Amino acid sequence: MKIKQNQIITVLFFSATLLSSLFIFSGCKKQKDDKTDTSTYYYKATIGGASYSQTVTATNGYIAGSSLGGTDDVTVTADISPEDPSLPNSTAISITKGILHNYLSLTNAQFYNYFAPGNFNFTTGPDYDPFKNGDGFIISWFDKDGNEWTTSDGSGDQTNSTIKIISVQEAQAVNSYYVMVKLQFTCKLYNTNTGEMKQLTNGEFVGLFGKI
Repeated sequence: MKIKQNQIITVLFFSATLLSSLFIFSGCKKQKDDKTDTSTYYYKATIGGASYSQTVTATNGYIAGSSLGGTDDVTVTADISPEDPSLPNSTAISITKGILHNYLSLTNAQFYNYFAPGNFNFTTGPDYDPFKNGDGFIISWFDKDGNEWTTSDGSGDQTNSTIKIISVQEAQAVNSYYVMVKLQFTCKLYNTNTGEMKQLTNGEFVGLFGKI
């Protein structure tokens, strides 16, 4: 499972105790001891006519993660993924929202309001670079064979696609600030290697976005 280049910090959550690490891809690593409840984090969707779902539990090897890309203008990503990418028959999903401006001076209240409920657009494709293509959401999904499908590859066409923030609330954590966000979406996913398209319907996601 490959990591997008704009995701420069990753925070991993699992069990009732959060064992989180901040990975800065220049090679530095920072350790944290945050705690959060992982019982409510999940995704589900129908993709290419097949149903997929995954819930984070204390024992199933899945984690709810959060990452940032950029410096002062940033993208913010939440994901549901296996702690070990080689976990058999595993799938994963990440959802990125951009662009959040003036991040270095941002208050918790401003970060919270960035995820206010409402309807949004997808970042225009076909290049995974919201800094070039403007504000919006990007969804990336990894199938059981490790293939990556995104809303911004292939033709990037998202005609009739929708994405909506249903709710946002503060998540319990120590040392950093997180919000738990529920989204619903319908979109087209494109294979990053072949450009093949799969329709995603009935998408629902509850994950963590972190001011980290």
